[in-house]
Amino acid sequence: MVDPLHRSRAHRDGRIRVLHVDDDRAFTELVATYLERVDGVLSVRSETTAADALQALSADDERIDCVVSDYDMSGTDGLELLETVRDREIDVPFVLFTGKGSEEIASEAISAGVTDYLQKGGGTDQYTVLANRVRNVVDQHRSRRALAASQDRLSRFIEQSPLATIEYDETFEIVRVNPAAETVTGYDADELIGGTWMPIVPDDQRRVVAEIERRLLADRGGYRSVNENVTRDGERIRCVWHNQVVTDDDGEVIRVFSQFEDVTEREERKRELERTNAVLSTVFDTLPHGVLVEDADRCVLAVNDRLFELFEMDGDPEEAVGADCERFAVEVSDRFADPEGFVSRLNAVVETREPVHDERLGLADGRTLRRTYCPIDLPRGDGHLWLYRAGGNGDIGE
Repeated sequence: MVDPLHRSRAHRDGRIRVLHVDDDRAFTELVATYLERVDGVLSVRSETTAADALQALSADDERIDCVVSDYDMSGTDGLELLETVRDREIDVPFVLFTGKGSEEIASEAISAGVTDYLQKGGGTDQYTVLANRVRNVVDQHRSRRALAASQDRLSRFIEQSPLATIEYDETFEIVRVNPAAETVTGYDADELIGGTWMPIVPDDQRRVVAEIERRLLADRGGYRSVNENVTRDGERIRCVWHNQVVTDDDGEVIRVFSQFEDVTEREERKRELERTNAVLSTVFDTLPHGVLVEDADRCVLAVNDRLFELFEMDGDPEEAVGADCERFAVEVSDRFADPEGFVSRLNAVVETREPVHDERLGLADGRTLRRTYCPIDLPRGDGHLWLYRAGGNGDIGE
């Protein structure tokens, strides 16, 4: 569609460019003078033939905001000009300003789709009326175009959104379903549009969802909820919903948008991880070995009670998380027969990342520990796993 409103930067200056078409040159000059005098925003271009008017409307370097045309002109009439303008898909308001004032002409003009109709009269007041009519039709046209552009952007956003989206009207009837929602629910859009949310909500969940609907319409707010849903194939899934009410200037609900995603697999993975962590935590806490895990920066990730017992340390292992392991080694080194050798050996093992199995350590009091080291890979870099156990032959813990 040809779009005169966007042919140039002229519309940014606030002016309204009017194309006046009348085969009476003297009259066009008079109209231009009065319109520009009555309303300083109006800028008038005058043409005396339909061909010249169409050329002006098609010019790339000038935009026209409104056409004001006479009805009875040589070679054509205003309604024929309007028909040509519309055939060329030039979208501008069209005001018929004519000396012929019969009801027949007025009816014909309205049927042809003129934006406004004004009969020429005597005196200068008619130009004030015409200026007001032009200003009004242009303002309305711009508002409609801005609304249409906004609705088009919203429609594109919804259609292209990776989140499943359902749009409801003020009665909670579904008016739009995007492709992502079709994928999640298994329904085609035309199977849901015109209905409610009931097909995608299990029977035992409908009371919960009805309460969410009531709260949305009552509070005019947005709500996040996690609900069980049912697909077209009868599969129960779990979805996270983000609901938002849209109101008009009077606060009345005009639309409700619900965006959602299937989190069934995510929640199952979460539950599985929680179960795994619970098992690991139990094993970690009940191991007969002292355990110390370091991250790539040699900070404590985890340490158990048994390590504190073996090293005869006071305190809470949980409070040690995040501590500097090198400093920790120095602090406990005096418990060993060779404190400096204990620290240097630790640093050497970490540097080479070579596994160590059941390495014997002498304590200052004559007892022994056994140490095992294993390098590990962590999501954020290398890690280190240390296991300490009593040395045997009646030593610690035996």
